[in-house]
Amino acid sequence: MKALKFGGSSVSTPERIRVVARIISEAATNERIVVVVSAFQGITNQLIHCARLAESGGRGYLASYKEIAKRHRTMLHELCGAKLSASDGQAVDQLLEELQESLKGISLLRQCPPRALDLVTSFGERLSAVIISSFLYRKRNQPSRYVDTRGLIVTDDNFTQATVLFDKTNRNLRRHFKKLFSGKPRNVIPIATGFIGATEDGRTTTIGRNGSDYSAAIIGAALNASIIEIWTDVDGILSADPAIVPSAFVLPGISFEEAMELSYFGAKVLHSATIAPAVAKKIPVLIKNTLNPVAAGTLISDKVPGAHRDSRVHSHPHPRSEAVAKGITSIDGITLFTLRGLRMVGVPGTAERLFRALADHRVNVILISQASSEHTICFAVTGSDAGRARKAIAHEFRFEFQNKITTFDENDRQTIVAIVGDGMKGTPGVSGKVFDALGRNNINISAIAQGASERNISFVVSHEQKVRAINVIHEAFFEQRTHLSLAIVGVGNIGSTLLRQLHQQRAYLNSQGFDVKVCGISDSKRFVISAEGIDLGRWKEQLATSRRRSNMKQFAQSMGALQLTNSALVDCTASPEVVDAYPEFVDANMHIITPNKKANVLPWQRYAELMEKMRDRQKYFLYEANVGAGLPVISTLHDLIASGDTIVKIEGMFSGTLSFIFNTYDGKKPFSALVAEARKRGYTEPDPRDDLSGQDVGRKLLILARQLGLPFDMKDIRIENLVAPALSRGAYSESFFGKYARYDGAMLRRYEKAKKKGAVLRYVGSLKNGRAAAGLQQYPAGHPFASTKGTDNIIAFTTQRYSVTPLIIQGPGAGADVTAMGVFSDILKLLHYLP
Repeated sequence: MKALKFGGSSVSTPERIRVVARIISEAATNERIVVVVSAFQGITNQLIHCARLAESGGRGYLASYKEIAKRHRTMLHELCGAKLSASDGQAVDQLLEELQESLKGISLLRQCPPRALDLVTSFGERLSAVIISSFLYRKRNQPSRYVDTRGLIVTDDNFTQATVLFDKTNRNLRRHFKKLFSGKPRNVIPIATGFIGATEDGRTTTIGRNGSDYSAAIIGAALNASIIEIWTDVDGILSADPAIVPSAFVLPGISFEEAMELSYFGAKVLHSATIAPAVAKKIPVLIKNTLNPVAAGTLISDKVPGAHRDSRVHSHPHPRSEAVAKGITSIDGITLFTLRGLRMVGVPGTAERLFRALADHRVNVILISQASSEHTICFAVTGSDAGRARKAIAHEFRFEFQNKITTFDENDRQTIVAIVGDGMKGTPGVSGKVFDALGRNNINISAIAQGASERNISFVVSHEQKVRAINVIHEAFFEQRTHLSLAIVGVGNIGSTLLRQLHQQRAYLNSQGFDVKVCGISDSKRFVISAEGIDLGRWKEQLATSRRRSNMKQFAQSMGALQLTNSALVDCTASPEVVDAYPEFVDANMHIITPNKKANVLPWQRYAELMEKMRDRQKYFLYEANVGAGLPVISTLHDLIASGDTIVKIEGMFSGTLSFIFNTYDGKKPFSALVAEARKRGYTEPDPRDDLSGQDVGRKLLILARQLGLPFDMKDIRIENLVAPALSRGAYSESFFGKYARYDGAMLRRYEKAKKKGAVLRYVGSLKNGRAAAGLQQYPAGHPFASTKGTDNIIAFTTQRYSVTPLIIQGPGAGADVTAMGVFSDILKLLHYLP
């Protein structure tokens, strides 16, 4: 024999009930079954609302009552149709008349004590069971019997949360069902009411919200069922709440102990007390989905979790279901109290006084944490218990508070997060993995508790950090891929090229175990965000139609509000305004990747503060494309330093624009005309004076100097400007080239002078002996700098190890493709850095 329970969502509509009927009929072909049903979805809440309206007096409750009555009568007629008998209609009408009389009594007395509320809410299950039983019998020719469990499940008189008296209940259930099944066809189906019972003197009680699960377990245990099936609207127990963790998956099997931990800490599939009767009898509990009956579900048993024992259930365990942790769950609306005082240290009885006072005021303590110094005792209660807890402690420790030897702190809007799993027991490093993951994501923990069973690690965080905390832990224990969410600012040449590369390389990234999605894109006018990721095949249309106006600090806050775990800002601009908002992005828990040099050349004090902030928040700052576009200049320098080498000199051609100009200049074409050609080809900035000034080379030298620990600012770098002071002032216009031509002769003379020596001109930056300079230099024809072509950058590292022959890096130093490639390379680095 097995027991099947169907929840409110499973019996919410005629269509759903027809599915339930098929499931029941199929189950009844093989063995005897007992079915337990909940009220139709939403009806219990409607009944409570109706009772409260009646309590206020008058006839205001009647409209709500009529809605309830209409829904049940309509359901009965739609299900049974022409086969509806007068007795079926009379049974429903009789229950509805009783409900109306009960509500009328409440209205007249203007009181709705718990006893009356239990009576009113009991009609939900009673009506549901009568209608489903009638449908099975009339429409499907299935022998069925309505069973009112008020005559079977005996409880105390703690109305709305009654305690079951098991000795009497078990005797009643065995006697009743033995009689019901005796002499009846094997396939007769009892349809029993969930959620309700009665006191020994017959007063209706309820056993707590979601108590229909509990009713099924009580009945199944009393009758020694082979299995208890809980049919709901999800495929089983999930590793986490899918509304919080999109990648949550169904657990094929868990132990009784794991299920009890998960249900206590808020897992929605089970009532917290549901499996207690099943545990006592070691009866497996199977969670199934009415909307997807073919899904294997989750089996709760005392055997090895992860695979179903029941030969009738075919499933393959999820590859992650055997991990040390099985599930992550949480309880919201928690208030955390901390009692502290020096006089508590070593004083016997303080904890006893505290928890006795709380118990006397009927306060349920959910979590306790006490420092070994005994200086503080921390405990958590639900928000509804917070007022009583405050009152109890204020009274118990009133003398200590008056003398200021004890203090009391209170933090509301807290959430308890619990990680549960049998595999955690005796496994080293589980706690370290939890708190390392939280720490790296800057999630502050208010309290920690771990039971002696080692199956549960619980901690308290602020409600605002709940979503990210749960996702962080889920990724740490269950995710096989490394997830990274990007916010890209700037969609010009570099940004749009990077977006294209990310779109093209998605399959490759997936094959490497990386799940990279772009969750935010911003240009100078507007931005768009999506937690699920933006379609990179149509990002332009989405950005163009967005109503969110561009504001970097607002963009950072919006990204932070998504509560993403691993996320990074990718700044593809040259904007100082974006750099000004970097602290906000760091506060939003984001790493930073950028080809934008502005942050690395901030005034030293601001630069140092930004670096310190990123270190404090454990965020990576990656900027390979700052110096050599796609060339590995920064990473090479870091590797040399990390390996213990000593940097003697760094020298190089750092400007792709100036490289092109001097690689091409042969004295035949005027220098000013060559600069104009470079601008026409798109090699220069819109104002070519920005390139000719050497400031870009100076900024790159400053970045390299700071990698060496030198507290340089731009004023510490000597830079040769190839534009005369008279032409450097004022706004740029096309007339610049005509005026610049006046200096062609001077440049030609420098070229001819170098040529006579068998040398070439190159604009080079150098860093040596704690000094940095950038300017035009002569190099002999055999020097590596003399052999460059096009827009090549070339950087030479002279070190203690590379003292005779420098380590040289050479390649294109400009262009959207290579710069975007450098940014893409930093994204890959970050993916490998992330745990």
